Amino acid sequence: MKRLFTVLVMVVGLLCGANAGVRDSVVCIVMDSANALIPKAKVTMVCTKKTYTTGVDGRVVVPLSGTAKVKISANGYQPKVLTLSAKQKEQLVLLKPSKRSSRTNGYDSYDGTIRAYGHPSKSSGMGATLSKAERSASVRYGTAASAMPMVDMAAEDAAEVRVFETETGHTSAAGFANQQAGKLTAGEVNDFAKWTLWDGIFTGSHKEFVPKWRLYLNQRYTVQVTNAQGYPLANRFVSLTDGQGMTLFQARTDNTGKAELWYGITANGGRSEAKGLKIAVEGKTVDAKPWSEGMNRIVLDETCGASMEADVFFVVDATGSMSDELRYLQAELKDVVARSQGAVAGLKIRTGALVYRDYGDEYLTRISRLTDEIQTTQTFIDRQQANGGGDFEEAVPEALKAAMNVADWNDNARARILFIVLDAPCHDDSATIAMLHEQVRNAAAMGIRIVPVVCSGLDKAGELLMREMALATNGTSFFLTDDSGIGGTHLKPTTDTLKVEHLNDMLVRTIVEFTTMPACEQPTVDEDQDDEQGQFLPNPFSAQELKENPALPQGETTLYLIDVSGKLITILEGQMDALTPEQIASEYGLSTGVYFLKAFYNGEWHTRKLLLYRF
Repeated sequence: MKRLFTVLVMVVGLLCGANAGVRDSVVCIVMDSANALIPKAKVTMVCTKKTYTTGVDGRVVVPLSGTAKVKISANGYQPKVLTLSAKQKEQLVLLKPSKRSSRTNGYDSYDGTIRAYGHPSKSSGMGATLSKAERSASVRYGTAASAMPMVDMAAEDAAEVRVFETETGHTSAAGFANQQAGKLTAGEVNDFAKWTLWDGIFTGSHKEFVPKWRLYLNQRYTVQVTNAQGYPLANRFVSLTDGQGMTLFQARTDNTGKAELWYGITANGGRSEAKGLKIAVEGKTVDAKPWSEGMNRIVLDETCGASMEADVFFVVDATGSMSDELRYLQAELKDVVARSQGAVAGLKIRTGALVYRDYGDEYLTRISRLTDEIQTTQTFIDRQQANGGGDFEEAVPEALKAAMNVADWNDNARARILFIVLDAPCHDDSATIAMLHEQVRNAAAMGIRIVPVVCSGLDKAGELLMREMALATNGTSFFLTDDSGIGGTHLKPTTDTLKVEHLNDMLVRTIVEFTTMPACEQPTVDEDQDDEQGQFLPNPFSAQELKENPALPQGETTLYLIDVSGKLITILEGQMDALTPEQIASEYGLSTGVYFLKAFYNGEWHTRKLLLYRF
């Protein structure tokens, strides 16, 4: 009988995967149907009842020998029972929301708050970590119906986030003082401006890299939100929903009153047919039409007016391969911060910065929160040095997550811009990709426009990721060039033409383009403009420094209508000199503001500046 009992125990142990003599394990990654990571999910062994809990990255290591049945459960989700095998090494588990839960897809509700780190009661300078009580401070974004899709940072993350508060006597990085701003050169690839080329990149030249990052930016819906007088309304919360009312994507309107929404960006691979989609803005809902059919226009009964505040945040890869460029970037960023402060009349700009490395390095992230004290940001940047790394990929999603949670973004700002300066993408395991997806969605929902600044060393797969992060968050992409002679060989992005500028000029110009809004009064047209239709000048041109123009091009041609941020609005066929601002504004429902009509004529590009407004 004793022998029989021993055999039975051995059989039960094998069925439960409980053989302690074998050191195998399976990594369980728990997500919801919209690829949101689920922290604090329970993985319970059915036989032994032993339970393991997922961390903030939705991942937990389950010790296992052979196979075992486990139950996966989480608050607000339907539990799932499945069999794990030690041979799998990694198991991805998708949970469906329970009918009683308001977390319909992991992106609509949570508790209406974002958990963020609070400021320590006593400043302890660089390297300070925060107590549990300090981390519990919550920041509310929007209403409960439009809460941000943010996951609370777990306690174990606190040790990885170093918070810079005040000057504590540390010296600047060696050799930094001798570097001069205005040296680095770069080119901008704004895929919104070159939207007609994007399909050839997504389905052609970079098609092989799409499965690597699993971001599908091919089903775009653009929304224009104005008041009855035609003035753009910034920072309005916009949602794309399906026929059952489930929220698929969230964004905020930019300084031109536009928001970019994406169907199937992560959940279905961008391949299923979009049916019954709706777009909602502050209680108003319209049937969604894709970009190819024009912009979705929503008019709200509100007065003109926008906050005069903007947040500009820098996220910088500080691993060893960034050494040369980091020294110059320190000088560039100082110059940009100083110039941006007065770039737009009356605008109040807060700045902040974060540096990051990778797991196993001296630190994962260090951060200086957004502040109106420029010197705080400058001092933080000055003292950084490049070190660590080792492998190619770095902790990009972790850096974005810290930036979203810790930076203390202004919910009322007219613009929130995140420049991420890097030379490597993230790791491509399932948990890291899920975290990346979540942070990209979070940035879009918070109205944070990601602008990658790509340094030497990035490959074509990384190029696709940078451009997709920019598109998903209504941003643009910068690529450093070899013209400056600084750093290693720089990647040449896939595009038609690339205009080379100084990086600091591009940064300042982008801040201006992303924050400029028309005054709440009827604009006037320059008296010396012929027929009040605008000006012409050959490319390249600066939207801020329009000069005298040559003769107007004549004849039928293809025309490209572009807004002040460089975004392509639509493509027209006809005579440039025959189109009036009134016709364009009326037909396309554009908001009041500055636009540009571009055409290629007689071997060169020409641009007309249009001032559109409604009486």
